[in-house]
Amino acid sequence: MSIVSKLEFGVLRLTIRRPERRNTITSDMFASLSESLRSAEADPGVRVVLIEGEGAVFSAGADLEESLKTPDRIDREMSDFFTVLRRFPKPVVALVAGPAVGEAFAMLLYCDLVYAGTKALFSIPAVALARTPRFGVAHVMTAAAGYPKAAEKLLLSEPVTADEAASMRLVTAVVDDDELAQTVAAKAARLAVLPPEAVAETKRLMRAVRDRQIEALADEEEETYARRVRSAEAAEALKAFTEGRKPVFRPEGSDGSGEA
Repeated sequence: MSIVSKLEFGVLRLTIRRPERRNTITSDMFASLSESLRSAEADPGVRVVLIEGEGAVFSAGADLEESLKTPDRIDREMSDFFTVLRRFPKPVVALVAGPAVGEAFAMLLYCDLVYAGTKALFSIPAVALARTPRFGVAHVMTAAAGYPKAAEKLLLSEPVTADEAASMRLVTAVVDDDELAQTVAAKAARLAVLPPEAVAETKRLMRAVRDRQIEALADEEEETYARRVRSAEAAEALKAFTEGRKPVFRPEGSDGSGEA
């Protein structure tokens, strides 16, 4: 299980390689991604970063087992990674051949060009798990897709198909599966030969307002998430998951009798 990096002609390819676990990302892998981006920022030989998942799945998000056993560590590395990614000045291209869930979907929202295959599927199941979205997801999705559509997907925890993601402006384009790798490689190669400072400054200008808004909301977002993690609803969601049943959510203080 690892993050595999390869630099070729100015394009740093980062591959999430843990196919036996649907490319779920551990704390060590988040740390590796962060370090790769920091090194790439300092290396003039890196013009573009390309992120992909090995096999048929982009990533099923953060490793659930580790999140339950050592939540503080994976949370720390995950938060650091999203800060580094959001502030990364060079262009980031993503190749999405299959499902991208939770934190993996959030990652894609901070990439500059996202090309999805027809089998790509995106999901932020935070509400279904009695939690709230993090890392600016609610803001970015609402800004891109508009409130009504973002609300449908986030409040109902509904998956987003590749075509829906394109119509919601969450991905750059949907590409036929047999042309996906070639298309992404060509786009990354094109970026790699453009003037790097002009590319970086243009990216900075396009993202300036959004990034300031995300930073302004960060404390409230994290405080809300922390409350949800400690809630009775979250406890029920986790218990139901481990017991293999559907959760039953009741308002705080309700005994479920329905009596006034």
